[in-house]
Amino acid sequence: MAKAIVSIAAAAGRALPAVSVRSGRPADGFAPITVANHTIFLPLTHVEFERVRTLQHRQRWSLWGGLGCLVFGAAMARFPLMLPLAIGIAILSALLWGLIWVTLKTYLPSMEVVGSQIRMVRVHERFAAAVRDKS
Repeated sequence: MAKAIVSIAAAAGRALPAVSVRSGRPADGFAPITVANHTIFLPLTHVEFERVRTLQHRQRWSLWGGLGCLVFGAAMARFPLMLPLAIGIAILSALLWGLIWVTLKTYLPSMEVVGSQIRMVRVHERFAAAVRDKS
């Protein structure tokens, strides 16, 4: 794995090289990722894009499912064990959200905003070379 530094404008404008940050293969599209209140677009293959999209979708639904269970449990609190059951399901949903967050962090490169640039760690060597060649 390698490191790369790209400008926020290039990442937000989909101007990064069409090389997957994960596998180094030709990218089929861009996945929207939020880094420090900036939405950037990382080049990924179709399979990698679908994996990221599925993980993000499951993460959102685990959050809404946990909140929904808490509301339903509070509404049904007059029945025994409904509120503790809802709290248990909400805790499991929060754990699931955390596991998906960790999975996304390990699947995608580590990114840090420094001024007007994004420092990426754990990118594929071919992506890092393409960024250097484009600069």
